[in-house]
Amino acid sequence: MEMVINEYISQELVKDPALLPLADEAPLLDSGILDSLSLLRLVVFVEERFGITMDESDLLPENFASVNAICAHLRAREPGKQQASHG
Repeated sequence: MEMVINEYISQELVKDPALLPLADEAPLLDSGILDSLSLLRLVVFVEERFGITMDESDLLPENFASVNAICAHLRAREPGKQQASHG
């Protein structure tokens, strides 16, 4: 998953070649790689590629801070992988 998302961001969203190759832990928002428009493009890509629907509660900056953060968030959301609430 990291490779797919990293490749998409590298090919479609990175405007400065000096930022490549993109590390999975690279700060996407702080470095300016993701802005509001590219973030929406990324969300559409992820939804189509992985069949995951994202709503506003998913669009938090920390969920898109890096490729690793995006993948961790998506894995937490995958059907059947929600943690059972122990309470």
